[in-house]
Amino acid sequence: MSRNMRPLFFTVLFALIRVCFLPGETVAPFVMPSARFSALGGVHTALGDDFYSLFTNPASFVGVEDQFSVSELTISMYGPVFEILDLAADKKNLSNMELSAGVDVGGPLSLGWVGRGLGIGIFNRLTGNFAINSGVTFDIAGDVFITGGYSVRMIEKEEHIFDAGFLGKGFFRAAMLLQPALQFDGSMFDNQQYFKTILGIGLDLGVKYNYAGIFTAALACFDAFSPALVTTYASYDDFKNKNPLGSGTYGSIDPRLGLGFSYRIRAPFLDRYVSNFLILADYRNFLNFFDIIPRNPVLNISLGAEIVVLEKFSLRFGIADALPAAGFGIDLSFMKLDCSIYGKELGLDPGIQPVYAIDLGLLFRY
Repeated sequence: MSRNMRPLFFTVLFALIRVCFLPGETVAPFVMPSARFSALGGVHTALGDDFYSLFTNPASFVGVEDQFSVSELTISMYGPVFEILDLAADKKNLSNMELSAGVDVGGPLSLGWVGRGLGIGIFNRLTGNFAINSGVTFDIAGDVFITGGYSVRMIEKEEHIFDAGFLGKGFFRAAMLLQPALQFDGSMFDNQQYFKTILGIGLDLGVKYNYAGIFTAALACFDAFSPALVTTYASYDDFKNKNPLGSGTYGSIDPRLGLGFSYRIRAPFLDRYVSNFLILADYRNFLNFFDIIPRNPVLNISLGAEIVVLEKFSLRFGIADALPAAGFGIDLSFMKLDCSIYGKELGLDPGIQPVYAIDLGLLFRY
C-alpha cells in the first residue's frame, strides 16, 4: 500500500468501526427494489458488478465496468397467499384475521452512472402497505433519493486486490398513515391519519477483497451515520397549510453491518456455455444483536446462486429470512428483464408471519 493511501485507509477503517455503533431511531432506509437480488436472497455485499452496486457496497465502484442507467421500473408485491386462500375457502371471520400486504415500486426515475471508481444516481420510490389486525391500517410513502460516492484500489499485488469506498446520500420522504373509522366488530372510533415528511442524509462505508477473480470477501456498513429531520402534520391539509405538530424531531436510520462472500465456479466444460456461475453467502446485519428485541439470527443469513448462460439468460436461486427464492433474467440488449418470486418474514422469528412476494423489473442500462 502506498504511503499516500494509508491515511485514507485507516480513516475509512476507523469510521467503519466507530460510526456503526451510533444509535438509530425508527426511520426506514431507502433501498431500491431489485428483482435480481430478491431471487438471490437479498442484497449481497460481495456482489457489485453493475449499477446496483450503489446499494450493495461502495467499495465496488472501482471494479465495475462502466454502466449508465437511463431508467427502470421495478414492481414488488407481497401478501399472505395462504391466508387469503383460507379466507376464500372457509369464509374466515375477518375479526379474527391478521394479515399484511404491500407494494413497492422503484422508478421510473433511476438515472446515474457507475464506473472508474465513481458512483452517482438519483432515484424515486413509492411504497404502500395494508394491514389487518382488529382494524385496518394503510400507509403510503414516496421517496426521492440522491447519492454519490467514490472508491479506490488500496492494494493490487499479483492476484490480491483490496478496495475501499464511501457513499454519501440525501433523501426526502413524504408518508401518510390512514385508519378507517369502522372496526370489524362494528364499533366506531375517530378517523386517524397523519402526514409526515422526512429529510435526511447518510453515509455508507465499505471494503472489499478479491483473490484471483474467484473469491471475494466484503464488509459494508449501510447508513453508518444517517440523521433525519422528521416533521409530522395532523393531516395532508395541515401540510399544505404549513401547520405542523410542533417544530419537528430528529431521528436516524438504524445502521446495518453486513459481511458477505462470493465464489466464482470455473471449469473448462462450463466455460463453453456458462458466462458466470456465482455462489453467494452473507450475514446481513451484525448490529441487530445490540437491539433490545433482536431478530432471530437465522433470519439474517442470506444464500444465493446465479448462473449466466451465453451472457443473455440468468437463472437464480436463494434463501433469505429462512424462506426460498428463485428467479430469472433476460438481457435483451436494449433492456434487461428480471423476475423473481420469494418469501419474506415480517416477524422476529422464522415462521411467525411469512408472506410471499413477486418482483418484476425492467431495466434500461447501457
